[in-house]
Amino acid sequence: LDKTDVPTADQLAELQKTLGGSGGASALDPPTYWDEVKNPLEGELFRLDPRDAKTADEYRRVQNAFLLTLPAKNFRIYSIDRVQNVSLWQSYSVKKSQICAHEEDENEARRKYVRCWLFHGCPGDIVPKILQQGFNRSFCGKNATFYGKGVYFARDAKYSTYPLYCRPDPQGVQSIFLVRAVVGQYCKGVKDALTPEVRDAAKNLLYDSTVDTDPGKEPSIYVTYHDAQAYPEYLIKFSQTNVPKAHPAAGEAPHRMYRQNILEAEGIE
Repeated sequence: LDKTDVPTADQLAELQKTLGGSGGASALDPPTYWDEVKNPLEGELFRLDPRDAKTADEYRRVQNAFLLTLPAKNFRIYSIDRVQNVSLWQSYSVKKSQICAHEEDENEARRKYVRCWLFHGCPGDIVPKILQQGFNRSFCGKNATFYGKGVYFARDAKYSTYPLYCRPDPQGVQSIFLVRAVVGQYCKGVKDALTPEVRDAAKNLLYDSTVDTDPGKEPSIYVTYHDAQAYPEYLIKFSQTNVPKAHPAAGEAPHRMYRQNILEAEGIE
């Protein structure tokens, strides 16, 4: 697909049937901590305030995830917004259920195949497009093709904050998304490849995404090829000083405090 499609009534009904009655409906529900939206077909931003008891813990959780691999003294955070786009969330939920249903144990599949969060830096003029359309490859896959021609996400914020990917505006402010992604089964990427490699030739199944590492190693870069595989959950506006001159290295070992799914680790989902 070249764009993220809003699930049709038939798709939602089929998902509900697959998950068992009303379970399908609940699988599409947004997170319980979301606020009420004005229009479910449009994306909205909800500002997190570290001084407000309602959003302070959420702000701290996002801030800590962002700064985990960064020198905090060099970064100034101007704002953290929660992205609420019901149609994009439902598209993501459908795709997540589809990928996880390939495994016998779907709960185990979610633990293996879902990342919360990955990072995606972008120029400020691309932010409104992502808010409304998600990670459309026509404007999100322009900076790199080394591991395939898809949308790139980094495990570590120190990679995505590099100005090549996260170009500052004239005031020096940069934009980065914290992303929920269903990476599924992955293989090492091939430069300029339009799709992942074949996973099961008999069933004509491809891998779900590509990565920067060989099998058995923790990836630091993920590349997705279906726009609904990722949901832009938070937007951080920030600036930085002492910007590294060298391009950040891929393939490094994860930080000792890294968690594949922070929300699950904290008992939030």
